[in-house]
Amino acid sequence: MDELVRIPAHPHLAEWMKETNIMGKAFRGELGEISEWAARKALWDWPVGTQVTLQELTDRAHNIQMGLTLNSMVDQGLVDMEWSEEHGEMMFSLTPGGKDWAKQHGI
Repeated sequence: MDELVRIPAHPHLAEWMKETNIMGKAFRGELGEISEWAARKALWDWPVGTQVTLQELTDRAHNIQMGLTLNSMVDQGLVDMEWSEEHGEMMFSLTPGGKDWAKQHGI
């Protein structure tokens, strides 16, 4: 059985928290790493006092972090983002600059 967590409060959010990981160190953007901001923002998805599983909370924080990462890549011109009526969701694709960046980084 997954560990239950009670949402204690809706914590303060600040932009600087996007630069810090949940271990209090500089956020490096590594796969699976969660920023302080994403972890705190995930707590806002449930009312104070609600019990959720640690896995649900972690999954939500990862989804928020992925959104931050994709938005940053769009802002940098590496990724295009557009709504797909066919799929009913946002679709992402690498720009020519994004493809060059991926080649340079061996991705």
